[in-house]
Amino acid sequence: MQDKKETRNQLLEYRKYLETLSEEDKIKRNEYLIKLAKGEIMGPLTGYSSIDQTRLMYYDMEKYYNLLVKKTVTEAFLEQNKNNMDSVALEYFFSKIKFKDFTNEFLKLVKAFSNFNISKGDYVSICLAGIPEAMFSIYALGYLGAVGIYLAPYLNKDTMIADINKNNSKILIVMDLFYEQFKTTFEYVKEHTSLEKIVIVPTLNSSILGKLTKEKSYDDPSIISYNKFINNGKDTALPPMVNYEENMPIAIVYSSGTTGDLKGVMLSHDSVNNSAASYLAFGFDLSAGQKVYQAIPVWASTGLVAVGTTPLFYGATLHQNPKFDPLVYSKNLGLYRDNWGIGTTELFNGLVDLKDNKKFKLMQKLHILDYSNLRNTIIGGTFSTPKDRARLDKVFEEIGCPAKICASYGTCENGSIVSAELKNVNHPNYSVGIPIPGTSVLAIDENYQELPYYERGELVVKTTCGMLKYYNRPDLDKIFIKDHDNLIGYKHTGDIGYIVPTGDVIYEGRANDISVIDGTTIYNFDVKKAILSDDDVFDCEVFMHPTCNKLSAQIIFEEGFSGNLEEKIKSIQKLIYSKFQNYIYVPEYFKVRKSFPMASSTKRDFKSLKSETDGYTYFDKYITLEDKSRKRI
Repeated sequence: MQDKKETRNQLLEYRKYLETLSEEDKIKRNEYLIKLAKGEIMGPLTGYSSIDQTRLMYYDMEKYYNLLVKKTVTEAFLEQNKNNMDSVALEYFFSKIKFKDFTNEFLKLVKAFSNFNISKGDYVSICLAGIPEAMFSIYALGYLGAVGIYLAPYLNKDTMIADINKNNSKILIVMDLFYEQFKTTFEYVKEHTSLEKIVIVPTLNSSILGKLTKEKSYDDPSIISYNKFINNGKDTALPPMVNYEENMPIAIVYSSGTTGDLKGVMLSHDSVNNSAASYLAFGFDLSAGQKVYQAIPVWASTGLVAVGTTPLFYGATLHQNPKFDPLVYSKNLGLYRDNWGIGTTELFNGLVDLKDNKKFKLMQKLHILDYSNLRNTIIGGTFSTPKDRARLDKVFEEIGCPAKICASYGTCENGSIVSAELKNVNHPNYSVGIPIPGTSVLAIDENYQELPYYERGELVVKTTCGMLKYYNRPDLDKIFIKDHDNLIGYKHTGDIGYIVPTGDVIYEGRANDISVIDGTTIYNFDVKKAILSDDDVFDCEVFMHPTCNKLSAQIIFEEGFSGNLEEKIKSIQKLIYSKFQNYIYVPEYFKVRKSFPMASSTKRDFKSLKSETDGYTYFDKYITLEDKSRKRI
């Protein structure tokens, strides 16, 4: 170790060197130190991402700061698009709604809300998919300073009731298909809440077909059609638009529910506008003329903000379709010549299922489907492997799409996208990209200390795009939002991962994705990664068998695999044992399947998978000993 005398001599030598610098070089040195202190440039690597800020190699933070606005969502939208009013804001079942018409429509809704005495601080319950009225609502609410509770129709009844009653929401706007499908739920909720009026929106209301369809009438006076609701407010004076206030809420969206019941997340005007600034500064092209497919429902922050308000902020076009189905999603990307597709692996896998279909090939040949405009494809929401991405990249090439899959990571609590892969950057395997501008991601240990590169722990996030708090869940606020002396402003995610020197975030899985076998705690995703390293395995999931205290695995083999199944399973068991040197990690129950079920959120349906009891085959665990003999454990 270097002693104090030697260090002192080096410092004296360095001071002498500084005296020899020209005035110009001294100014440059001081400018460098100031930028280094501000975090505007990267210094020598220290081993800790909070200090190194390696993401600064990839984008310009000054651009991000210049894009930030202190305005309401509605004021920012109107200001940004004042010269863009003749461009198309929404494309919905071949109907094209220009920005000027879009503005007129949400101002009509402002008047209708005002006629119903909705004003600043009031809450409106909204259950809509990706339809024009959903986007009209966010800007109408932003104009008034009111807040939308964007309910998922399959939300737990008790949660729905509690959240509606929390701030005495008097009105529910719901899509007709949802109302019919969940009618019993909505009737029950109405009986147990402060709701006075239910406004039904026909799914095709804003399409050409909707204009020709006779509107349904309702016998119940508390139920009214959307158009009648709008018509009732047409003579109401348009109130003045509210002024911006810091941390003013605008929307409640919901987590995906993959780890339990859906949870309400409160977003502010700042959350929404800062996301727009972050995405553009990151390098996403959202200029006028770009078309973004809004398939993710607006009750998730990805649907409302990432593929909703953010593209509209910059004058891009939203292509909307409320049907949340991989095959519909995959066809529409080509049918509407979209430039942007953002979704889960399961959504994009619709292309895998379609590519060899004769009808699909014919539609491509006739140029009814054309994927040449699709240049931005971001996959997130579920764990994706290098195999997932390679498979989709191959499919894209086969269908004439120039895009490559980019992985991303995010949570509703942190404003949807937290990190993403940049094009033309060699990201490591299992990377979910680098943090977007305004966002920092660290891995920490159980004592809330930041971990150095490659050491895994819980991922914590600090972002300008995040939530104010959970809605109506102070119990969760205490868990998610914790300020420690060295982690001020960071929020816990419950995710496990680590950071690498390039700044990439490596996401591995959920902290609660564990099995406890004979007193040993196993991260299921560790075993999953080992299985995925087998060339014949395309995808898999690992968890406790639902009927016994044994580890189980569900596997999808690569297309064309025709080997001996028993021998393959045995080789996989040996592979796992060789990696962990502990038989506890070796699954005994295996189930082979062709695909995994998808939940309503388009994420993998883990609840369904974990409850399945049929289709498993039991395999004794074997390892290969040094003497090459086969011995049962």
